[in-house]
Amino acid sequence: MWTFFVRECCGALVLALLTGVVFVLGEFLRRRGVLSPEQSRKLLHIGGCGTALLFPVLFHSHWSVLAICGGFFVLILCLSRRGQLHAVDDVERRSYGGALHPVALYLCYLLASFYQCFAFYEIAILVLAFSDTAAALVGERYGRFRYRVDGDNYRSIEGSFFFFLVTYAIVHHILLLVIGMAPLEASVLAFMIGAIVTLFESVSLGGADNLAIPIGVMVILIKNANPDLHAMIHQIVCLAAALVAVCIPMRLLRVMQGSGRVVTALLVYLASGLHSLWWGVMTVVGAVAIHYSKTLRLAEIRTVLALAALPFLTVMGFNLAEKLGGWFDLRVSTPVYVLSLVVSFISVRAYEKR
Repeated sequence: MWTFFVRECCGALVLALLTGVVFVLGEFLRRRGVLSPEQSRKLLHIGGCGTALLFPVLFHSHWSVLAICGGFFVLILCLSRRGQLHAVDDVERRSYGGALHPVALYLCYLLASFYQCFAFYEIAILVLAFSDTAAALVGERYGRFRYRVDGDNYRSIEGSFFFFLVTYAIVHHILLLVIGMAPLEASVLAFMIGAIVTLFESVSLGGADNLAIPIGVMVILIKNANPDLHAMIHQIVCLAAALVAVCIPMRLLRVMQGSGRVVTALLVYLASGLHSLWWGVMTVVGAVAIHYSKTLRLAEIRTVLALAALPFLTVMGFNLAEKLGGWFDLRVSTPVYVLSLVVSFISVRAYEKR
């Protein structure tokens, strides 16, 4: 017991030292004007992910990782509120990505510990580190064709394309060279992960992609730990069908904005592709009904994301429970999913009326 405690404390000390060096370097380069605000932010982003890759080596309990990530969460939150974290906060857009970063790291480590899949953890953290950075830097410098996410928040097609390419390269090479997956299965799974998390990244606001990207990668990898080529191709077809079947009719009917339609299509894909077609139908019917009831501001992507959050967590919860081989019955899960849609609508409506 004493040896375990000393080992965990030594790991925490090493991690704190490395993270401190990354933060000091980012702040120094930002204050000296060597790096732009976005570049210094991404330096800290990559550095933080780099230290997080050492979690499986430095720690043997997720409680230790919780203590470390919780401490950094509080520290980042306090420094940001006092305006002392310029390397993270000196960007034009409002973002909580810095605070969400340690939350995502812990949740990924928790999933990896629970399912004993630390190679998947490494993939998720590398995607978070390099795909997100590539998208931001390419979009900032070379982005010409932009699309609106919400309000004054824009993304570029070039940035999203590079996000997909880097994600595909990372996932494919690690699955192929480290895990030893067959080449065709590795290519198809990497393509599916790249497509799904690119869509998530394209509609994320306020730094939420720091949470959505690694968790999304982890869940997909766990779901396909024993890859079935036909099942993965089926999932890709379901994703494409959901995008076409949801986005085109909604555009013709002028339901929501483009980013809101993508969020709805993703939820429809997750609900129908992973569980039951009826779940996807109920999601579309609910979205159209809310639009025509004019009770919520669905033109704002924040409202759509808030509506989708609880149903999304419900789908993921049932999906992971099914992966564990637990009891799963559509006669029970379907009413629970419908309840999540209703509760989400009531909660968001009550919040907007305040």
